[in-house]
Amino acid sequence: MKMRAGLILGFALMAGACSAPAPEAAPEAAEPAPVETPDAATETETAVQPEMNPLDGMEDSCGMAALESYIGMAASEIPEAEMPENTRVVGPDDQVTMDYVPTRLNVLTDAEGVVLSLKCG
Repeated sequence: MKMRAGLILGFALMAGACSAPAPEAAPEAAEPAPVETPDAATETETAVQPEMNPLDGMEDSCGMAALESYIGMAASEIPEAEMPENTRVVGPDDQVTMDYVPTRLNVLTDAEGVVLSLKCG
């Protein structure tokens, strides 16, 4: 009988160990410490700059700056004479090669043919 009581007690202890602990109350949020403002000379040296897309810093190697005024208009309204020789108009479902040609202008359009953006490559 003592052995059976010991087994029952052992199983009860093991079952209790497997149960989830009671949820604890969330600690109260502490107020943030005041931030010291460095002088202007130090601030420009240590200020974190926002991350920039590497393509944004590249020069306009395909002539897209001349056509930026056509963004929001139909691609068919861009005079052919104003488009660089190596231009392709790309719709949302068009398949294109993935090779990068810096002198190629890509005119990206929506399903209705409205110019959404321009990019070199």
